[in-house]
This record gives sequence, structure tokens and C-alpha cells, in this order.
Amino acid sequence: MRLLIAIGLFMLSLVLLMLGIAQRTVWAPPANYKLAVEFEAGNPYVVIPNATISLHEGDPLITATGPRNVYIAAARESDIVAWVGDTSHSTIDPNKSKTKLEATSVPGPGAAISPVGSDLWRASEASSKTASLRVESELGGAALIASDGVVAAPGQIELVWPIAFDLFPSNLLLGIGFGVLVLALVLNLINYRSMRKRRGPSRKVPKAPQGPKLRLGKQPRMAPPRGRRAARKVAYALPTGALVVALLSGCATGNPEPTPTPTATGVLSDPPVVVRSQLEHVLEQIALVAADGDAKNQASALTTRFAGPALEQRTAYYSLRKLDSKLAALPKIAGKPITFVLPAASSLWPRTIMAVTDEAGDASPQMLVLIQSSPRAQYKLWYNIRLMQGASIPAVPVAEIGAIPVASDAKFLKVIPNELPKVYGSIIDNGAGTPAAGNFDLANDEFFKQISQSQDTQVAALKNGRINFSHTLGSPNVAALATADGGALVAVAMIDGYTIRPTKQGSAITVTGLEKLMLGASGSASGIVSRYSDMLLFYVPQTGSEDTVRVLGVTQGLLSVRSR
Repeated sequence: MRLLIAIGLFMLSLVLLMLGIAQRTVWAPPANYKLAVEFEAGNPYVVIPNATISLHEGDPLITATGPRNVYIAAARESDIVAWVGDTSHSTIDPNKSKTKLEATSVPGPGAAISPVGSDLWRASEASSKTASLRVESELGGAALIASDGVVAAPGQIELVWPIAFDLFPSNLLLGIGFGVLVLALVLNLINYRSMRKRRGPSRKVPKAPQGPKLRLGKQPRMAPPRGRRAARKVAYALPTGALVVALLSGCATGNPEPTPTPTATGVLSDPPVVVRSQLEHVLEQIALVAADGDAKNQASALTTRFAGPALEQRTAYYSLRKLDSKLAALPKIAGKPITFVLPAASSLWPRTIMAVTDEAGDASPQMLVLIQSSPRAQYKLWYNIRLMQGASIPAVPVAEIGAIPVASDAKFLKVIPNELPKVYGSIIDNGAGTPAAGNFDLANDEFFKQISQSQDTQVAALKNGRINFSHTLGSPNVAALATADGGALVAVAMIDGYTIRPTKQGSAITVTGLEKLMLGASGSASGIVSRYSDMLLFYVPQTGSEDTVRVLGVTQGLLSVRSR
């Protein structure tokens, strides 16, 4: 018996081993899917849409070959289409059978520029004559191929999709096969040793044949049953058989109308404007530009990556440092590490990104607010706001989803974003008794306490003069992104104006510190007009919420001082 079992196990192991080997060889899929196209290049750009990128599973490796330099960029398809605009380009699409690629020329009057270095690209690769880049198909991934953006793009393009081959079933079959083979060998060895002990196989003496035994009362009835009982059994079986046939045939008396099945529907939202790798590259570039401008004291070095209030404050401080080289440099713009990311979820422009970078040893992390004005423009730093001690940013959507952009005149918030400087400024001037003050958390607002106290001190110190305060919107580009609770994070610039005029004949207004340095004199007999810029970060809850408006961060800088 053991010998038969051993033989059976041996045969089973052979089958398992052959199946495992076959899965690795004969039945193994090809190493990859490969599609190529060669066409007469004439347009400066070649666009490979997401439909072509996702033709097969996996992320394809795109290789482009041309007579000159080759540049390949990966990005969201809608971003590539927006960047190319109405410029002449070619598109690579599969044919109807999806077995070949075809190039289609799309003419247009738009201007051609170099795509190198655009902030829209998730990844890029440049090389001479041949370049390769693996492009992710997720999140609408597509590819743009060019030479230098002016001459014709490469005309030889190849896409290779890797095929993932899972070796686990093959390994499992081979493992079980070897295990069964070992077990068969062990049983065979045991059987051999048992035979050696008995010195040969044991044989049993067969018994003599015996005739059949007759068992009375056990023979089956040979005559068929008759009478009413048999009739009842037949009558019972016929309806039952008919019922079974009717059920199996689907009740051929009629075709019932199909019942509609409800299908799930979903609303597709716009994806975030950047992925992590894009943002890291952008912030790295901004940090390098800021470091270069700070080292040279040249505002012109900032214009490629700075705009709005951030550029205005740094430009004004550079002019002060040129007057006094002993002035300390401004706190540098840190590009990393990134501790908070909130990109807008949008396919339109302008686009906004909020990010917090917290450099080691820095007591106050900075909120960097970036704005991209158009597809071919770079992200520029509009606001760099130092977060206040103990400031808590409310819950926001994760970076992989992005936040809904909020219009600067949105009325579903407790305070309209572009009216924040006017409303907040009136509270600073008139105190907590202002009707709008109930919407703000003034008890924990250190900036409000300091600036309102400073204004009161100036008023009390002026014996022969009068001072007027003003608080206005510093930039029309108010950046606002929705939070998880329906509110918004709002970055806005407020211009604080101080106009001081003498009230007594022969008296003058004196200034000190940075105001004296910028004015170039210690005072003026006609009066002084000073302007400060406040880059503010607010949390503004939605209308009807019990939360209050909170100031989360502020960066203040002197813009100008002049005689009245």
C-alpha cells in the first residue's frame, strides 16, 4: 500500500513541477508591450494624451529620438493642453484596433517657446538626440515632447509598458511539488526498509472458491406493483415533473420586463494643481532666488519668482540696506522641509498654493503663498507670512485632494476676503467696541494688541501734531482656499497709512529708526506720510458658524516715508 501511495505522490509531484515550470516559460506573458510611431516632424511640440499613456496597464517608458536635442515632460493632460494652447503641435493617438500609434498634426497661430523649466511639469528629461522618461498614467498623466520649443520636435517615438508578472503561483507550485517529491521518496524508502526486514514480500494463501449463499426473504419483488397506490404515485410524479420543467424553462408563457438596476453616480472634482515633487522643485527655486537677491541686495534678482506684497517688502528693505549696510538681512525664505501643503484643486488660472516650511532652529514657521497667473507663467511668491506663536491652522483637505479656491468677493464667509483690511483696520482704529469686532477673536490676537497700542501711544505723544490712520487693501490678488469646515484660509495684504501733520506754527514732525533712514532726514516741518505693508493670514469661518475670525500670521515691513 505504501508503494502505491509513493508512486501516486511521485506522479503528483511531477505534475506540480511541470505546471510551475510551464508558468515561468511556456505560459509566461511577454516582457512588455511596445508601440512605436515614426512620422515627418514639423511642429515644435508633440503631445501624448492620457488615453495613449493608459492604453495598457502600468506606466510606460517613453523614448523620443530626433536629430537635435530632445526634451520630454510629464504633466496632467489638461495642463499640457493649456500650456500648448493654440500653438501648432502633433498628437499621438492609437488607431481603432489599438495596435498601432498614429500622429495627427494640429495647426495653430500661437507662439512657440521653450518648455524647459515650466512649473507645470511633474518630471522632465533632456538629452541629445535620444531621451527617455517614465510617465505616470494616474491623475490624467500625459507627456509633451519637444526639441527647444521652436524647431521641429522629434519624429521617432516609442512607448514601452512593463508587464507585471506575479511569480507567486509558480513558486507555490514548485515548492509544493518538491515537497510532495520528498514525501514520495521518504515513503519509498520506508517501504524498502520494511521489505528488507521481512526478507521479501509476504504472500497470502488464497481461499478456495465458495458457492453463493441463499438468503431467504431478501430477494427483490419481481412483479410490478398494481392498484390505486401505484396510480397515486404516478399522478403525484407528473405534476412535480411538470413544475420542474416549467421552472427550468423559465416559464415560457411570457417574458417578464427587466427591472432597471440603479447605477452609482459620482461628481468628478478637479485634481490638485501640483503634486509633491512639483512643489518641492518650485520652493527650491524660490529659495535660491531669494538667497541670491538677499546676498546682492538687488530687487531685480527677485522678479522671476517674487511678486506683489512679498516683492514690495523686500524691495523696500533692500533700499534701506543700501543706505545702512549694518542692517541685518531679512529672514531667509526656506524651501524645505515642507510641513504643510494646501494646493488649490482647479483646472483654471490663476492658481494658488499654500505651504509651510519650518527650518530647523526657526521659532516661527513661514506660510508661503504662491500664485501662478497663467499656464506659461511660473509660480511666484506673493505672500511670505510668519505664523504667530500658538497659531493653529484649522483642518484642511489633504494635499492629494486639494482645496476649493474661494473668490475674493465670496459672501458665504463671515467677512468678505477683500474687505478684511477695511474691517480689521476699523477695529484697530476704533477698538473692540466696533460692531464688527464680535466676529474676531481679539482676546488672542497679539498683532491687534500691539498695533492698536502703538497707535494709541502715537496719539498720546503728539502734543503739537495730529495723526490720521488708514487701512486699505494692499493687493487685489487675495489668495483664499477653503477649509474642511466650510471656512477659508485667506492671505491678504493691508497697507497701514500714517499721516502726521503739525498743528502749531513753527513746529515739525520728527522720525526715528528706519523711517529716518528712508526719509534721509530727522523730520519735516510740513508733516510725514508713512506706509507699512502687512501680509496677513486669516482663518475666516463661514456665515452662521460659531467660530470667529482669527489672525494666524503676519509679516510687516516699511514701504515708504515722505514729507507731506
